[in-house]
Amino acid sequence: MNNSRRSSSGQFVQHRLYTINRSGSGEAFYILLTPDHNDVLTYQIKTEHWKATKDISHFGVAIVNNFLYIIGGFNVATAKHVKRVVRFDPDDGTWKDVKPLPIARAKFATAVLDGKILILGGEESNGKVLSSCEMYDPEQNEWTEAPPLVSPRANHMCVVHHNEIYCAGGYYGNKSHRNIWTYEGRRWEDLGRPYPHQLPESLDRFAMTTVGRHLYFIGGVVCTMDNQEKKLKFVTHRRIFSYTTSVSAMSRPEVVEEEEDDTDDEKPVLVSEFISPWNLALPNMSYGRHSHGVATVGTRIFVMGGSLLETGQQVRIVEVFDTEKGEWEEDFRFRKGDVSNVTCAILEVPYKQEETRVNERLKWILW
Repeated sequence: MNNSRRSSSGQFVQHRLYTINRSGSGEAFYILLTPDHNDVLTYQIKTEHWKATKDISHFGVAIVNNFLYIIGGFNVATAKHVKRVVRFDPDDGTWKDVKPLPIARAKFATAVLDGKILILGGEESNGKVLSSCEMYDPEQNEWTEAPPLVSPRANHMCVVHHNEIYCAGGYYGNKSHRNIWTYEGRRWEDLGRPYPHQLPESLDRFAMTTVGRHLYFIGGVVCTMDNQEKKLKFVTHRRIFSYTTSVSAMSRPEVVEEEEDDTDDEKPVLVSEFISPWNLALPNMSYGRHSHGVATVGTRIFVMGGSLLETGQQVRIVEVFDTEKGEWEEDFRFRKGDVSNVTCAILEVPYKQEETRVNERLKWILW
């Protein structure tokens, strides 16, 4: 199976930031980015309708070599989980079925590592939450079993950072969790074992991204215990917090008095002091949301769509977090379409041949 990319002239390539519906509408919205993906080129929202995602919810999305893969999910029309995996080639705009999943599943996390796609956990047809993982090799068009998660999870998130996968939160056993696991050396470990760092709160349906050496956790559904009613309570989150991957501890000089020493000399010694990797003081979003998409554009994080658990209302305002300034701003709005459950992806898409011919004809007329 040939997965090599055909070359396209940069002059005729659009750099599209897609917001892909994952509730079954089949809609995919996009705006254009600059070629370096550091800024937005135009905020005009275009809408496409994809048959591959029509009636499919909670599927996985991965991009390898600028090919986009739609993986598994739940068919809302037939009420069945699906194994189907389809690949979109933006060079010619075609969709192609590839090797299906070994197990039909939805609500899993996806990661791309060393050119291979990993799917992590999720929910299978009987509603069981899985810990099993699978790896897809696009070159061989084959799925193989991968090391399982530490515990079953659904509605969790993961990112790849410096060739490691970080997997966090998720739902299992009628509640959300605070776990952060790392995948290195072909096995999953609690982060910082034997002293695992945990999320500040139990979360699922949140968004996760990385900028520089920081992991960012945005929105989602918080699971807490209501002490009065003695039951779990689920609330939509407005918070953003970050985890710094390279901070552990530091040493500082401190004067220490020694009781058994009769001299008046005070001796400075080095005292180790733990530095928390968490920054919990970042400002909140204006809108709580879950099942939203995120995309890093330069040093800014775009937060797209999502829903409010308490009312079911869609969040149409796009908020942007500037990681350098530590500030939020409201950027633009989705005025139509279903953005209740979305994910984001960036693709390089050549102009259609007809558009190129029209542009060349216009140049000739103007000349």
